[in-house]
Amino acid sequence: MNTELFDRLGIPDRMREIAAYDLWDDGLRAGLDAIAKRSATLMDAPVSLVSMVLDTSQFILGSYGVTSWVAEVQGVPAEWSMCTHTVLAGEPYCVVDGLSDPRHTENPFLRMTGLRSYLGVPLLGPGGHTLGAHCVIDGRPRIFSDLDLAVVTDGAEQAMALLESYRRPS
Repeated sequence: MNTELFDRLGIPDRMREIAAYDLWDDGLRAGLDAIAKRSATLMDAPVSLVSMVLDTSQFILGSYGVTSWVAEVQGVPAEWSMCTHTVLAGEPYCVVDGLSDPRHTENPFLRMTGLRSYLGVPLLGPGGHTLGAHCVIDGRPRIFSDLDLAVVTDGAEQAMALLESYRRPS
């Protein structure tokens, strides 16, 4: 595990904020799946996710088009997750072609899945922390438009509104 990454993601207040949600609720998961499907459909993309990025891993809460081992384990190590970059930046993060982008050419996730392009928007919690991301991923290089960004941003806002309805009282 990359200790610098762990330190940046494992901020105690951020982790407590993530823990305040009932992330295992079937209704929440179904709602987030619907949001992911809508974004993928509107953008004609094969994969979309709503995920939380924990201190060591990305945890997929809602998805569309996720298959194989990723669907079974419902996530990937934080070092492999493109959503980690979105969370750490705290702003939209875009990759046109991960196989030629020096930040991602060595990423095992891209090699194993065949996915190449990514557009993610942060999920901003009420405590001010970036908790996760809503993203769309494609298997081809792709230049994302302002309209694509608006679709993913809208999905992220819908995802946070839904998550808030599953927030446990403190």
